[in-house]
Amino acid sequence: MNRSLDAIVLRYVGYALLFGVLAYSLFLVRGAFPIFAVAGLLAYAMEPILKRLEGKGYSRSGAVGFVFLVFLLLFILLMVLLATAWQQAQTLASQVPQYQENVVRMVDTGRARLDEMNLPRNLKRAILEGITDFQKSAPSAVTKKIQDAVGWTLSSIGVLLLVLVVLPIITLWFMIEMNPLRARLLMLVPPQYRRDVMGIGADINELLGRYVRGQMIVCSLFGLLCTIAFYTLSFTYGMEYPLVLGVLAALIYIVPYFGMATIATAAGLTAYFTSGEPVLCALIAVACCFIFNIIIDYGISPRVLGKGVGLHPLLIIFALLCGAQIGGVFGMILAIPLFASMRVIAIHLFPQLVAPIPHTPPETILLDDAKKADKVAAIVEQTSVAESVAAK
Repeated sequence: MNRSLDAIVLRYVGYALLFGVLAYSLFLVRGAFPIFAVAGLLAYAMEPILKRLEGKGYSRSGAVGFVFLVFLLLFILLMVLLATAWQQAQTLASQVPQYQENVVRMVDTGRARLDEMNLPRNLKRAILEGITDFQKSAPSAVTKKIQDAVGWTLSSIGVLLLVLVVLPIITLWFMIEMNPLRARLLMLVPPQYRRDVMGIGADINELLGRYVRGQMIVCSLFGLLCTIAFYTLSFTYGMEYPLVLGVLAALIYIVPYFGMATIATAAGLTAYFTSGEPVLCALIAVACCFIFNIIIDYGISPRVLGKGVGLHPLLIIFALLCGAQIGGVFGMILAIPLFASMRVIAIHLFPQLVAPIPHTPPETILLDDAKKADKVAAIVEQTSVAESVAAK
């Protein structure tokens, strides 16, 4: 018995050591994870298309070949657009000092007008001190951020080119091996739990699949609409960098609330500092962002995303803050599907979370049940007393 127990303990200790070594090894090569994660998401988003083609009689390899060819053409088109946007971004970086001078002049004008206003002395002094601090710190901070971003991109150009070549290949292999990979993972689950795991996995798969495909469509559409609007403003009022703003809109619109606020602010400032009609162009740019957001939120998203991820708005904000705290922008992007998956698991474990709330408050039901139980106990007690008296 002791030998058997010692063997079990040693086996689990060996498993723990093996898991620790594996986790540490994965931590050392954590930089390779993002490209595999992106490729896996792309393959995951295209899986329903492959299933539909297989249902029409195509073989798995034929369906993968057709879908991958379309994906490759779209990928090349995206790279061409990004190259054009990168040229505009370089022009923007070279003109940052000029825009800083414009900001300084605008701040000085605002300070002069503030001096003329009849405000309490303490309030006016606090505002002026804030403006002074902003003038001292903001220009150098913005310049450093832009220079760091451009320098990082230039220094990583080789890695980026390698990623652009390797990403389609990894995506192709994920598309080919999706079914065997799913079967292998299911075999790791004990047989008595496979039914529950398959149910949870099916619900999460439906939710995440709808979310990933819907977000790809919604973000692409929002970026396309913004690009068209910004190019129209560029031809009409001379607004610069329309493609940069359009690509930025497509990339960050996936972040709820913050993405929309960021692109509207960036579009308004760019229109104000680069167009011939600063105020009018800035108002139109910001208005276009909000109008497109309303159209997509109330017209497109319900059809594409269905019921969404089922999270309450307060829980979405909490998830975004948690994601930002842990992983920055990428953490905010991943927070929503992660919390949605946790919600699915919680519902499977505790179905009462989605059960309809009765009209009678639960505590009242508990009191009524307790009173009924007391009455039943009293009747039983009276009956037993009567029977004992009758027996005597």
